[in-house]
Amino acid sequence: MSQEKVDLYKEEKRNRKKIMRREKIRTTLTVVAVVVIFAALIGWFSWAVYNNVKKNQATTAKATTTELDLSAIESYTTALNSYVTEQKTSADSTAADASSDAASDSSETSSVSTDSAVSSASAAQ
Repeated sequence: MSQEKVDLYKEEKRNRKKIMRREKIRTTLTVVAVVVIFAALIGWFSWAVYNNVKKNQATTAKATTTELDLSAIESYTTALNSYVTEQKTSADSTAADASSDAASDSSETSSVSTDSAVSSASAAQ
């Protein structure tokens, strides 16, 4: 058996260059095959995602066109603004009436006192 081992060793030594070359070629082919398979898978996945996104964009573009009628909101805000304006003007007119009432009360008091002075002067005569 030891002679068989020696013969195998000698033959391996003679063919070592061929064996190493075959191993390098096998390793290179394995790496190339794995890279090609991964590139094909990545390309297929990218193409599938691209088509899916393209199809979704086409369907969502149709679904996003909507019309909205805002006339009810506009009429509400107009009515609200007019109500606020009326409240301000009625508050201003109430304040103006109160100040004019106070001014007229003071003028009436002065006219009454003037009238009473005149009537008392005429009564004394």
